[in-house]
Amino acid sequence: MNRDEWIQKLKKMGLSGYEAQVYLALLGETRAPASRVVRKSGVPQSKVYGALSSLVERGFAELVLGDVKLYRGIAPEQAFENYRRSVEESLTQSQADMKELGVKAPDAPSDDPGSLGIRLVRSSHVVSVVNDAFESAENELVVAVRAPLMIPPDTAADLRMIERGVNLRYLIDLAVLEDPVHGPDVLQNAEELGGRVRFVERVPLRFMVVDGRTAMIELAEEDNTSMGLVVPNKGLAENMRMLFEGLWHRARRVEELPESLRQPVEVTG
Repeated sequence: MNRDEWIQKLKKMGLSGYEAQVYLALLGETRAPASRVVRKSGVPQSKVYGALSSLVERGFAELVLGDVKLYRGIAPEQAFENYRRSVEESLTQSQADMKELGVKAPDAPSDDPGSLGIRLVRSSHVVSVVNDAFESAENELVVAVRAPLMIPPDTAADLRMIERGVNLRYLIDLAVLEDPVHGPDVLQNAEELGGRVRFVERVPLRFMVVDGRTAMIELAEEDNTSMGLVVPNKGLAENMRMLFEGLWHRARRVEELPESLRQPVEVTG
């Protein structure tokens, strides 16, 4: 791995570019003056002192006592431990701050949608929001799925949810079965979950309802991207659940599907 790649990795740990360069220059040094660090790192002298001070504060370097300021680099394993402790302390403090804010925050909603818990989630974060919904569901989770499939089935996770008492149901568009990659997995998942999965000719949009309280709806954009609208509103959740039930009652179980739909799609070409 070259020097630029190591610099990028160190930047992911919160170091600036100059700090990363100086840290790499310090490794193996036990008593390096700033002038040597400038030569080895290539960092301008006007920036080296600030980078050195920051590295000492972060636990990536140490100041060696003497007549002049000398520096040594902390071994990577110890530097990481120093970094980990710093992050944990910061998170602990942030958690305490947010709890205090929660106590002091006003209970009454304002006209701001964010104050009502309404969120617009970018496509890159939709999967994590869906996973959070699966983890947080306590009583019921109903999910309407369209093609193309965004999240492959996870039978083990579904069964764990059912075991903890969640009434989980999937309503799946038949077009999903045409997916040569995920179609067979969807069929297998349906067979494992039994009557909790049904298939319908057309699902109008992707959505889910969590515990009859929160609805998550896909918003399709003109450029073929999508966003997720999360609305913790019982009225909307009930309406979306009514839509789900209407589709559910005319949908078919996996064993009721034509044999042609229950065969894996062959990939050609």
